[in-house]
Amino acid sequence: MSMHNTEQLMAAIGEIDEKYIHEYLKDHVAAEKSYLPAHFRRKHVNGTGLRHPFILAAAIAAMLGTVSLAAVPIIGHLLANYAHERECILKNFDEIEAEYAVPIGDTQECSGVIGTLNSAIVEDHYLVLSYTFDWSGLEEAQDGSFHTWFLPWFFYITEGDRIICSSTYTEGLHTQTYPENVDNDFTATYLYCIDLGDIPGESLTGKELTVQLLYSKDGEGFTSTFTPRSCFTDRDWIIERGYRFGEHEIRLKEVRESALYVTLFLDCPAIGHAGDEYQFILSDELNHEYAVYSYGDDGSFWFTKPESTGAQLTLKIVRSHLKTDSVGQIIDDSYEVLYEIPIELN
Repeated sequence: MSMHNTEQLMAAIGEIDEKYIHEYLKDHVAAEKSYLPAHFRRKHVNGTGLRHPFILAAAIAAMLGTVSLAAVPIIGHLLANYAHERECILKNFDEIEAEYAVPIGDTQECSGVIGTLNSAIVEDHYLVLSYTFDWSGLEEAQDGSFHTWFLPWFFYITEGDRIICSSTYTEGLHTQTYPENVDNDFTATYLYCIDLGDIPGESLTGKELTVQLLYSKDGEGFTSTFTPRSCFTDRDWIIERGYRFGEHEIRLKEVRESALYVTLFLDCPAIGHAGDEYQFILSDELNHEYAVYSYGDDGSFWFTKPESTGAQLTLKIVRSHLKTDSVGQIIDDSYEVLYEIPIELN
């Protein structure tokens, strides 16, 4: 990982001491090379305790859910808008869950961690799972030395023997922390958004599906079944318009609104990715701004969906002036807007 990406990671986590992040990064690289994701389930800190270990797991899980370490929120003002984004996630998910979710409430235990599949929502292009994990029974959790890296790395959704969709090492998976007002260091709820690929969500209604969240490809984890009865219909707008910013050609091809995200499909190879000089932010009609999550190399950029997408969004190209101190605290999260692209959603 470059220093640029390390700085972004530090900025996103904010309150965590830098030494814990460097320890995580070092261990992550070693484990990734040996393909041992279970390594992260339990990790002791030599002689030190992390008072809120779930913060580290939640922050990194949310970022790693976007494919790779490079795909982290990449705008320094993320923390300034973080509270508003959490409110949007809570509002959007609660509204959609009330109408479209399959209530499940299946609780299981694996390696001392209790996992509960709360509900599942089928969309046109994605499947959203709500899981709550409780690790209060682990001895390592009581003294703060447990890093809570308990989240599964392998997701499989099947109908009988047929694999509907899957996620290996969190590829094709987005993760959000559900912002509950619970004063408990040993439990957290996560929303997993899994790409259905070419399978229409509507085709899954009325079918018994099995979801497996595993710590290794053929290992232990959590397994539940459910039958969706409805499908949340995504909204798509085909734009196909070109723009020029300096020497950069930008083509906005499509905008998609799903349950929790707004996804922009852009052709702009040198803007918006980790390490690029210029980045994107998205503004809604109320001038709330949302950080971008670069989703691999397929030209799609994900943003937390505003409370109401409305008729117009604005895509801004910015140059970040993000600076952090020696312990990762942000000391400058300013940026300058260099170019704006109005997006009409008719």
